[in-house]
Amino acid sequence: MPGAAQSAFADRFRHTKGQSVKTVGEAFADFSRILSNPINALYKSMMTDIVGTTHLTTVDARFVRDPVWSLGMITSLNLLLKNYPEAGAGDRITSALFECVGLNEADVKSEATALKTWAAGKSKDEISSALKGEGDGPIPAIAKAAQSDEYWMYSRFFGIGLVALMEDCGVESNADDVYPVMEEWMGKSLGKSHFTACVSLPGI
Repeated sequence: MPGAAQSAFADRFRHTKGQSVKTVGEAFADFSRILSNPINALYKSMMTDIVGTTHLTTVDARFVRDPVWSLGMITSLNLLLKNYPEAGAGDRITSALFECVGLNEADVKSEATALKTWAAGKSKDEISSALKGEGDGPIPAIAKAAQSDEYWMYSRFFGIGLVALMEDCGVESNADDVYPVMEEWMGKSLGKSHFTACVSLPGI
């Protein structure tokens, strides 16, 4: 293992080593306490899953939040909670989720909005080039960081963030259209495995 890479991983690992990491059950208990209102029965299983997934992702020593991940997170929550029967409950649920996993909601939303603004009017090929680290803006910076990180971690919300960018540049949200673009963006542009990305996008 190269010395620099080993040192970087060791520094990141120290953020969790020796600390008491909550279980998924404890994370959901914190979420419920912060929310202080019962979840609608139709949404409880979904929220149990998203709280657990987000908690397990953020406590992983390899996790680094970036604007693509943030866009995927916000896109997922907006989609899942847009029809919640109680007015205003979606915002409270979102805030409780971020608080229980130790994320700053304003920062995540700001990153997502900035990325959407940057991507407006971009073509699929322009985003592909950005994922190679070419040009300016948030995507090249993310790409360069990922390409230089031997321990870079893919997560579902990063993939959903890429799909959100695809929608902005006219890619249809179905498997026949999304999977080839995901293969190009993850594999050929970013230089990471596209197989995990494709299988982690349920409902496409």
